[in-house]
Amino acid sequence: MNEKDLDKIEKEWKSMAELGHYFEVNVSEDKMMATIIQFNDLKEDDRVTEGEIKQFLREQGVVHGLVEAEIEKLVNGAPSLHVTRVIANGDAPINGTDAFLETVQFQKKIRDVDSNQPIDVKDLLTIPEVKQGEMVGRKVPATAGTNGKNVLGAEIEAKPGKDFKLRPGKNTRVDEEGLRLYALVHGQMSINQNVIHVYPVYEVKGDLDLKTGNISFIGNVNIQGNVPAGFEVKAKGDIRVNGTVESATLEAEGSIFVGAGIVGQGKGKIIAKGNLHTTFINQGNVEVEGDIEVAQSILHSNCTAGGRILCIKGKGNIAGGSISAGASIHAKEIGNTMQTKTLLFVGARQKWLDRESELKQQVNQGDKEMAKLSTLLKAIVAKEEQAGLTASERVQKLRVRNAMKVLAESLDTAKEELVALKEKLNINEHGLVLADQALHQNVEIHFGKYRRRILSKHEYVRVALLNSEITLSPQ
Repeated sequence: MNEKDLDKIEKEWKSMAELGHYFEVNVSEDKMMATIIQFNDLKEDDRVTEGEIKQFLREQGVVHGLVEAEIEKLVNGAPSLHVTRVIANGDAPINGTDAFLETVQFQKKIRDVDSNQPIDVKDLLTIPEVKQGEMVGRKVPATAGTNGKNVLGAEIEAKPGKDFKLRPGKNTRVDEEGLRLYALVHGQMSINQNVIHVYPVYEVKGDLDLKTGNISFIGNVNIQGNVPAGFEVKAKGDIRVNGTVESATLEAEGSIFVGAGIVGQGKGKIIAKGNLHTTFINQGNVEVEGDIEVAQSILHSNCTAGGRILCIKGKGNIAGGSISAGASIHAKEIGNTMQTKTLLFVGARQKWLDRESELKQQVNQGDKEMAKLSTLLKAIVAKEEQAGLTASERVQKLRVRNAMKVLAESLDTAKEELVALKEKLNINEHGLVLADQALHQNVEIHFGKYRRRILSKHEYVRVALLNSEITLSPQ
């Protein structure tokens, strides 16, 4: 290296050192943003170059996501004394998407069922039948995501999407690749989380009456008319009622759809392991493990949902009664100008906590049983290799293998449910109440052991539990 080159390097280093007398670089705590501020004027004859600025940033560790436009302003001498400029931005990681079950038939209608958007119940009442052998669903695999990078050049790992094992439902089978579901019989689909069932259909052309009687059916039940007071309808699949449900009892292991609304008169009950979709609920008793989506109003009713309660279409009001949701309650208007007492409960339900404890015990017991069966199988195989097995021992070997296969399936199902339940319980620690228009006086909101009574009207409000206090903030 000659003397000329050494002079050049010495000049550059001197220039870098001098920049520290004029500029200060700060990196955010999460290292995803860097700012620069000029706290002294440059001398009249001094000008900084793009290369000098970038070298100065490198000396501060900032090497990624430089904002060229801001560097250009500094180089061109734009007025910047005591002005904080964002000089670098990191690239946030893009997390992977979770695996999900996509229904092949009638995608629009099924998407409407699961959507967060307001619903038209009439669009959900008719589901065309599927035929034996038709593909009814497919698993879309999880994605790995894309890593990010902070301004210091360090890579930030993306969180991969969560996977699940595709399992057959009632009257469906999974293909050898474990990605597609096929119908084994003619019938209607019923969807429950990541499982699709195909059930036979029981259809009532008009109203339920004494001639028809109460219904208990192993599949889906479709009623074209009304369900009068006092009747009972039970289904292993979904229940769809085009008309009104009065003070009757409806129980479904799938979801329930009521086109014209529920008039409970404080009697009867609506129970579903899936969701409830209806136009209105008046003096009803409702308990579902999924979501309750109501197009118009919930009035003077006792409603419990494992997930969300949505009432955001049409009038969209909730007034009177007791409303309980695991995740959130969202309406246009909660309470009314008459100050009708309305109770809201948000958070984990005791039955979920009990189920979590039950699943933990089941998994623990299953793991112990699997260990015993594995030890027994190893002993049988060892004996087989040394001296052979008798006929009864060969039968025992088959029984042990079959028992391990059945137990493994049961354990997988229990562990998947436990993971899903833990996620649900975690989500519900951050439950919400949203009023898009008004939250009225005399509404009482509970988050677990915490309670707050609303003493004045609030508009466009978001209610959450923060630091052991129920807080109200603008949406």
